[in-house]
Amino acid sequence: MSTVTESDLKRLEDLIIASRDENRQRFIALEAVGAAIQKEISDLRASVSKVEGSLQNQQPFVQKIPDLAEKVGELKNWRQIVIIALTAVISSAVTWVIRGGSLKP
Repeated sequence: MSTVTESDLKRLEDLIIASRDENRQRFIALEAVGAAIQKEISDLRASVSKVEGSLQNQQPFVQKIPDLAEKVGELKNWRQIVIIALTAVISSAVTWVIRGGSLKP
């Protein structure tokens, strides 16, 4: 072979070796990124498990909300009834005092 061909082949061989080394470094970097992503995924799974556990613990309380709302509604009705009754008693007393306050007809 001629010297030009040998030098071209040597240059190509060097380029191939350099490219292979560069690809190896990129692959190592990608593996590191992949490992970091896997760690992040496992951390997220642990966090999701904690949230799911918390939600499952609170589920009985959430199911009682309609019953509590109904009881509050009933108390609200009783409160209105008491307020109306007190208003009636007070207005009767005021009317009785204004008319003279005597028990005799």
